[in-house]
Amino acid sequence: MKFYRLKVRDGLLFTQAALKRQQLVRVVKLLIDTGSTYTILSWEALLSLGLDPASSLTRRHVTSANGLIVAPEVEIDEFYSLGQRIEHFPVLAHTIPLGSQVSGVLGMNFLRRFDTNLNFKQATIRL
Repeated sequence: MKFYRLKVRDGLLFTQAALKRQQLVRVVKLLIDTGSTYTILSWEALLSLGLDPASSLTRRHVTSANGLIVAPEVEIDEFYSLGQRIEHFPVLAHTIPLGSQVSGVLGMNFLRRFDTNLNFKQATIRL
């Protein structure tokens, strides 16, 4: 297990992830969200990889603070974060407010794959 220091802003924890599809790689900033079942990425991040969420046949119903939403699910060829690499990683596409400094949230479908320990006081995560 390795410790990673997380970025803290306004009491929230952030990390980075690298997304790879074919020869394209994008690095994005994600909010760590233990209340989110899924990892969610902005449409912009997915479109920059050549993925079109609108053409996805898979949709997931997600309860958010704004009520029930239906979000398209797409697959990232390779997803790297916190020293971990996952192939064929499913993520949901959702609109992230303009001006947001993040490209989405790192959800439980990532965190549950590992023996994950979050230390909120020290802003560290161990996987």
